[in-house]
Amino acid sequence: MRSLAARFGPLRHADEVRGLLAMALPAVAQSLLQTLVFLVDRVMLGRHSAVALASMQVAGPLVWTLHSVFGSFSSGTVAVVGRAVGAGDRGAASGALKGSLVLAVGLGALVGSGAYAAMDPLLTFLGGEAGPAVLHEARGFLGVLLPMTPVVFVAVAATNALQAAGDTRTPFLIALVTNLVSVAGNWVLIFGHLGAPRLGARGAALSNAAALSLEALLGLAALARHGAPVRWFGTERSSTLEGLKRVAAVAIGSFGERTIYHSGYLVFVRITNGLGPVAMAAHQALLSIESVSFLSADGFAVAAGARVAQRLGAGDAAGARRVGWVAAATSAALLVPVALAMFFGAEGLIALFRDDPAIVAMGRDALRVGAVAQLPMAAAIVLAQSLRASGATREALGVALGGSFGVRITATAGFTRGLSWGLTGVWLGSGCDWLARLLLCAWRWHRGRWAETRV
Repeated sequence: MRSLAARFGPLRHADEVRGLLAMALPAVAQSLLQTLVFLVDRVMLGRHSAVALASMQVAGPLVWTLHSVFGSFSSGTVAVVGRAVGAGDRGAASGALKGSLVLAVGLGALVGSGAYAAMDPLLTFLGGEAGPAVLHEARGFLGVLLPMTPVVFVAVAATNALQAAGDTRTPFLIALVTNLVSVAGNWVLIFGHLGAPRLGARGAALSNAAALSLEALLGLAALARHGAPVRWFGTERSSTLEGLKRVAAVAIGSFGERTIYHSGYLVFVRITNGLGPVAMAAHQALLSIESVSFLSADGFAVAAGARVAQRLGAGDAAGARRVGWVAAATSAALLVPVALAMFFGAEGLIALFRDDPAIVAMGRDALRVGAVAQLPMAAAIVLAQSLRASGATREALGVALGGSFGVRITATAGFTRGLSWGLTGVWLGSGCDWLARLLLCAWRWHRGRWAETRV
């Protein structure tokens, strides 16, 4: 342990940490903004009604799963654009960007329309025991957001291209504007202020839809301006087709990884929802609290992935390896205060969302378990993104398979059904998964085969 810390600890590589922080801080700030909006959204829904908050335990995982699985082309965008920028090939970078945008529109249309058509069976699977009131709120939320899927994917492609090229500041500024729109819209439409109807979860969806549309437009505008690190405007058709092929080739492994992960996650959600509406509302509050850690680590992973891809594009495999280790250690170290706050302030944090004694009591011990899992989670997220950014999406696929089905589902079912530990058992299962992912990712990164991947 001492030698590992000496080789890869943040203090030993101060210059690397400074470079990472320069790129990571805007990305982390962007993620924190998204976290803030997510928290405000859930607090508003909780203040509106416990039913509206519980409905997000059905609709939220479904939307996140669809966007994550079918937005897996973003891994290809980061890997191909990042390497092209590192190699100084702006034409290839622009071709990959435009190919990603074409992929975003096509996939978004297919996924959004397919999920909308299958909405009722999906709701029954995820929330069949939640009751008609909860499903009604969830249906109103999904009915607005599912048709917006192409817009979501375009926004994702634009943001990832900017970040892969090293520009994390512009996505942060875009997020600042669009998140303000989202919060204001939530206040008006969830509660019915300023003469608007009181729409609950559907109001939150309408507000999010407006913010996502603005985010996509601003992202495209940023990538069309002169001086942008990578541009879609004016790219030749041949380079666009080549870029699309390269992005898709890398994304196949990521698609498999996310399909496996989210298939397991939906089973995990089904187990959680089987604990009843009180557990569902408590779990949503806990997820909202944990999102501070999750999205902060995700923002740090953005910077790590971009720097790994650029180093590999420049032929510096040793530098790419160092980036992954240092970024993982730094991300975990920065989340120590958050983990302590979650552990010692569990009851007060849960009460912010719904000051219900039953919800607070059910969530308290589970959140403390989650606090312990924050550090392995932070490091695992960064190393997994480093693998994807190198193009080694099949290695990340193996990690997802082992974590989701080998650990999370098995452990959660054992803790909740075998030992009857309820929501605490759910979070114990999740924590075991994150620890397993960290060990698997660290092993894969240490082996170094990812450096030989061609994109």
